[in-house]
Amino acid sequence: MLMRSVCCGLVGAMALGACSPGDGEALSTSLRLELTPAAAAVFVGERTSLTPVFDGDRASIDGIGRVQSGIAVETPPLSRATTFTLRVDRGVEQVAAQATVQANYRNRIRVLGSAPVAQTDHVAAALPDGRAMVMGGRTSESPLVPDSTLTQIFDPATEQFARGPDLLFSADAWLFTSVASLLSGGFLLAGSGVNAPVGALRSVVTQLFDPAAPGLTPVGDVATRGISNRTATPLSDGGALLTGGIVGATNPVSGSADRYNSADQKWHAAGEMLHVRAVHTATLLNDGRVLIAGGLTCCQVPNPSPEFYASTAEIYDPATDAFTPTGPMSSARGNHAAALLPDGRVLISGGDGNDPAAPPLGTEIFDPVSGQFSSAGDLQAPRDSHSAVTLTDGRVLVIGGEVPPELAGRVGVGVSATEIFDPAIGRWSAGPVLDPAFYTATVTMLSNGKVLVFGGQDAGGSPQAAAALFE
Repeated sequence: MLMRSVCCGLVGAMALGACSPGDGEALSTSLRLELTPAAAAVFVGERTSLTPVFDGDRASIDGIGRVQSGIAVETPPLSRATTFTLRVDRGVEQVAAQATVQANYRNRIRVLGSAPVAQTDHVAAALPDGRAMVMGGRTSESPLVPDSTLTQIFDPATEQFARGPDLLFSADAWLFTSVASLLSGGFLLAGSGVNAPVGALRSVVTQLFDPAAPGLTPVGDVATRGISNRTATPLSDGGALLTGGIVGATNPVSGSADRYNSADQKWHAAGEMLHVRAVHTATLLNDGRVLIAGGLTCCQVPNPSPEFYASTAEIYDPATDAFTPTGPMSSARGNHAAALLPDGRVLISGGDGNDPAAPPLGTEIFDPVSGQFSSAGDLQAPRDSHSAVTLTDGRVLVIGGEVPPELAGRVGVGVSATEIFDPAIGRWSAGPVLDPAFYTATVTMLSNGKVLVFGGQDAGGSPQAAAALFE
């Protein structure tokens, strides 16, 4: 079939291409081709309708399906600015018209109804069908047990939680479990469970959620044993990378790296990083490499030695399994957050520093082209163990986390302020207030563009079932 775009006569303003000259032009002027949205802009997660008007044999809208002229059809929930294409068959030719609908954030936090079960120190992952799964941790059903196999699934259509499938092994995000959201739409959990043997005898078992198969399936042990608190990163080949972590009191921080191969569903040792690290960030870059930045290099409580955070950074290349130096950052930090910007750079924010009384407020941006970090301004409020989520409009939402204990006077005080970085202008601004503050909550970007905040500890340290959406 010939593909031709027509924009003559009664054709809509968003029709593609130009008219053909001669007799074909005279014929085209009598033909209609329009695609009109009911609203030029909606809020993130909302729908609108599209009305096609056309002359032709049959027509369809990409992502929606077959349509009839003059009959409005509903769009799916829109997570970002979306261009819809109407394709109309006219004999052996096909013509097309387009309409773009903007999707804007309200920049608000809306509190939802509570989940059936409260959770803290849990993990979370988005599901490819738009839902999200929150997993493990300490729950209101077993408040004295630090890890559980419980899962709950959040449905954005109803904005409610329902019980999900049990995990194959218990999860405790604070110490043992790492989660990597794979590019296939599934996710991988790696961990040991509180009751596993300690030290070098501790195996690190893994389970896979595959959107093509129901439930969770075991995929074997990680190649390197005896490490917890690892940082998990998806790889562009569909696999995952585990880096660093905590080993034990005699050699507390690890430089080991392990790689999950999605083709054979097995783990392979990927060598040693240039530096030992824990509570660092590892961010997948657009070219498939991984930026590894900062982290704890020595030591952990209850070890009496002081903690020391690094400003060093390195790049992992999955093509060679090699680590090479880059950076460094201007500030040493761990328990910080990293977010990939739309242009391929990486924003680093918050965390703990080597001066407990002066945690790093300065933020930094890593440029993979130059391999250097540059200043991106200051946060308004210090925080660690927080989340930085790249929104569908390119901005970055910094939310949650803990007020550094030295400033709060005690451990476990959440940060109610949120902040938003706009890379288009290079500036930070105050976001909506998260009240009450969610400490150790999970923060999950949903496929509809909204951000789910769930669980964590309440002011008394107990698991909470509270949930909210940034939208």
